[in-house]
Amino acid sequence: MKIPLSVSWRVILNDNTDTDQNIPMTSRTKSVSMEAVSPGIFNTEPGTALYEQRSQLDKVKNELLKFGLTPNQAKVYIYLGKYGAKTAPEVCNSLELPRTETYHILNTLQNLGVVTSECCQPTRFDALPLSKVIRTLVNSEKERVNTLLQNEKELVETWNKIPSFAVETNETKMDKLQMLQGAPQIHNKIKEMISRAKEEVVLFCAPRDFSRFYHADLVELLVKSPAFERVIISQTMPEITEEINRERIRILPAGKKDTMCFVIKDFDEVLLFLRNANHPSHNVFAVWSDSGSMIDSLRTLFDYSWENSEIIY
Repeated sequence: MKIPLSVSWRVILNDNTDTDQNIPMTSRTKSVSMEAVSPGIFNTEPGTALYEQRSQLDKVKNELLKFGLTPNQAKVYIYLGKYGAKTAPEVCNSLELPRTETYHILNTLQNLGVVTSECCQPTRFDALPLSKVIRTLVNSEKERVNTLLQNEKELVETWNKIPSFAVETNETKMDKLQMLQGAPQIHNKIKEMISRAKEEVVLFCAPRDFSRFYHADLVELLVKSPAFERVIISQTMPEITEEINRERIRILPAGKKDTMCFVIKDFDEVLLFLRNANHPSHNVFAVWSDSGSMIDSLRTLFDYSWENSEIIY
């Protein structure tokens, strides 16, 4: 479905000055030339027809970013998808992008298989249906991952043949930190922690965090782990906790904040969310560490919260 256009016109005067005016299609002005200018779909003002679609457009754009497109690539695809085939100058002017970058983006989108070009002069570019685009991007990502897996053994052997130039010293072990952004990266780190756990794993989270963990199969992995000990959930009990022994779950009293979430493994690793599931999945942010002081502090908080939480009957 194409979004209907309310056309504005750029009036270019003979004295090389130009102004933007809304003038009727029937108007006749001597010594002027006119070119249609599409309104910006990402710079709409409240009260305009396109403003109502702004949130939907932003949602689609954010989802396309998850498939590896850049913000400007996503904008160009959406513009072509909703306004139809356009030339590179039309895309450049409507989205207010640099000319060189516009041509580069269009070429990249063609190479990705999400945009086609028409055999005409000047060349016009058109977007493929979103359903086909998603399948194309997903299949490309699967192929890339499969290629990496197939080359894993060879890459590791090549890496191990290269000598290490690190100088070993007797310095005291330094604490390590790792920043993680995005649900996939964070969930993979938690899976690694659970799979390596030998003594215990404890989880402190909000209902939304628990729900995401459940749908990412982290809860199932946690329950099957012989090291799983306890979980504290703030505020309310999600309905998807049936598979966990009730003796291992406690609920914080109502009124407690739902912004805290962390996982502790074997007293030697901790993963603390700085932005938890209250944020979009691509914006969640966490820090992993083997810092003893951080682990001890959060473990003390967990034990205190456990003693002051409600028992599930």
